[in-house]
Amino acid sequence: MALGCAAGFLVGVLLVVALGIGQAQEPPARTITVVSRAPALSGDETVITKTAVPDVVGERLDVAHDRLKRAGFMVKEEDNGLFGTVIDSNWEVKEQDPAAGTALERGSTVHIKLDRR
Repeated sequence: MALGCAAGFLVGVLLVVALGIGQAQEPPARTITVVSRAPALSGDETVITKTAVPDVVGERLDVAHDRLKRAGFMVKEEDNGLFGTVIDSNWEVKEQDPAAGTALERGSTVHIKLDRR
């Protein structure tokens, strides 16, 4: 029963991700809340939730931070200047690792390389 609910939830997440891929322009940001009810676990199961990494290449650093954190990821910045990123909106993401669309466990780290805008 638990595996069936988890599989259904994963299929729903993959469907939402698949519908968002392939668009010429990125639509305005919106929030979608999905509520699912899983049966009580007996204590012997491990539930792993994976989420697709959003595409933040070309985004301002402040926007990229917000999108990655809302998706449940930690952010590690690289190439952020001599004094660091004093004003996030002055920096742009030039690369990300792992690539957009990669399914990762929530809490995983996404590495981003920055360039001054």
